[in-house]
Amino acid sequence: MGKVIGNRAKEIMGKAALAIACSAVAFGMNAMTVSATETPSLGMSVPIDPASELVQKVETTQTEAPLPETNNEPEEEEEPAFKYVQNNEVKGTGRTIKTNLSGHYYASGVEGIAMTDQEWSLQVEAGMAVVEYFWVNTWDITQDTAPLAVSTFRIVADSQGAELGPVVQINIHKTFNGKMTSLEGNEVKFTTVIGIPSDFRVAGAKYAVVLVKAGGAFEILPDMDEDDNTVTFKAKAGDGAYAIIRY
Repeated sequence: MGKVIGNRAKEIMGKAALAIACSAVAFGMNAMTVSATETPSLGMSVPIDPASELVQKVETTQTEAPLPETNNEPEEEEEPAFKYVQNNEVKGTGRTIKTNLSGHYYASGVEGIAMTDQEWSLQVEAGMAVVEYFWVNTWDITQDTAPLAVSTFRIVADSQGAELGPVVQINIHKTFNGKMTSLEGNEVKFTTVIGIPSDFRVAGAKYAVVLVKAGGAFEILPDMDEDDNTVTFKAKAGDGAYAIIRY
């Protein structure tokens, strides 16, 4: 009898333990289900959605190119290889003659070139409107840059028993609203002063200017002043090459 009761008690205790174990397993599964659906508590390791704003922000930051290094020191400007200088003043015997007409006076082989007439009087003489202005371009002519012109000047100088000096190009046009127009054929003349280079001056010598136009036509223009340092003559409108000759 006692043995039967003992076996029965063990059976009941075994079933109770099995029931408790099953309940514990079931509780654990429910707990796992809840933890997967509820908001995780702090401190838990939670996988992050690759499309989330945080991931995109981190990836964008990592893929941006680094900013270039900045140099606060100012950059040095390169000096031009050659700089043109205006040569539009003639310094004679204790006086300076400045040109009255705008332009590019880039002939450097003489001691300056100046147009001395007042522009308004030249405008009237040339039949120009008051809003039209003169523009003068000058540069040096050499055997290398214009051999035919220089050869013509040599022939003219030899025919006059004179020596050839510096040769310059003088182009006189009119301009209006930024547009340049030729004055070729216009009868207006321009009182022009050219400084004679020191290496071509001879005390007591006489000077003149030879004008050569396109096609080879030439004209000898007499010196209009008594200054041994300058020649003064009447230049013509349009394009022309001018040479100083010495007798």
